[in-house]
Amino acid sequence: MTGVPEPSRETVPEAVLSAEIRAAIRAAAPGAVYPDDEFDADSARIAGWDPQETASNASLLRASTEYLAEHGWRVAPEATDSDDRSARVSKAGVGRGRLYASGRGLTFTGSVTPLR
Repeated sequence: MTGVPEPSRETVPEAVLSAEIRAAIRAAAPGAVYPDDEFDADSARIAGWDPQETASNASLLRASTEYLAEHGWRVAPEATDSDDRSARVSKAGVGRGRLYASGRGLTFTGSVTPLR
């Protein structure tokens, strides 16, 4: 214990969103590599990819959205006309946006919706 209080969900909504999306990416690609998350006002971009590139875009999206659904997220898969895959995802008090699989990586783009 360092004596520094842990941030609460209300004070760091970006951290909550990042943790939940990264956990979903990790569920799909356990060895995932992550660039820095990007936050601007209420918008967010969180990404990760499997350096071994062993999973298809479809399997990455399926595993990550199954994880999110099991953890209270609403998931609505979207039709695509390529090998890329995407789904609309949202969770009250956390975030909403699109999770897409492209080039054997996963990226969430959307907005932060903090608890009030």
